[in-house]
Amino acid sequence: MDAPGFATVLTTPELGPGAMVEVEAGGRRLVVLNIAQTYYALDGTCTGCGQRLAETGTIRDDTLVCTNDDATFDVHSGARVDRAGDPLLRYAIRISGNEISIGPPLGD
Repeated sequence: MDAPGFATVLTTPELGPGAMVEVEAGGRRLVVLNIAQTYYALDGTCTGCGQRLAETGTIRDDTLVCTNDDATFDVHSGARVDRAGDPLLRYAIRISGNEISIGPPLGD
């Protein structure tokens, strides 16, 4: 059963290490990433060019890079790290057993 404000979007076997997948939660398109068995949920649209990060994004260390415009985002904060620009919103994420659930946006 989902915690209040959280929705199960996929399972851990569906998202191996170094992988990224697009999901929809709360009417928003998001990407969920697995970096060294730590999971992150971020807005799924590049704030630089408007493209879907599931199609144009690649994981490099602890960053998500849009290969369309080279916008680079820190997965821990969502901040744009390559140059000035709008960040990606980060979302609360919970793992229960093998279920990955997404919650509300995180404030900084």
